[in-house]
Amino acid sequence: MKKPWFAIIWFAFWGIFQAYAVAMVLLGKWKRPEAFPEESYNSLIWPDMVFIPLYLLTAVLLYMRKKSGEVLGVFSGGAVTYVMIYLFALSGLHGAVNMIFDGTFLGLNIGATLQIIGRLI
Repeated sequence: MKKPWFAIIWFAFWGIFQAYAVAMVLLGKWKRPEAFPEESYNSLIWPDMVFIPLYLLTAVLLYMRKKSGEVLGVFSGGAVTYVMIYLFALSGLHGAVNMIFDGTFLGLNIGATLQIIGRLI
């Protein structure tokens, strides 16, 4: 069976991007979008720090063709989907840049998750 390259690349990218974003927020160099309330936005930092290793581990295990990678992939995909929907709700569906990027990330994540689910079925 072929490796799920889309999912591998997606979770590796997402883990690296989240690590960068969290580091920039903690250093005070990441500008919070105006559409998001500050307290709610900052409360996402701590769960992100827990999930970053999970996203990267998912990519590695999928690359190694481990069944646990597929299980973690579904879990990771659900976590990213939850966060994207939470960000949509926080923004009140305002802000074109937020909608475009969050929508794109949500679409890519759903695609990667469906690729993994297809392998499990």
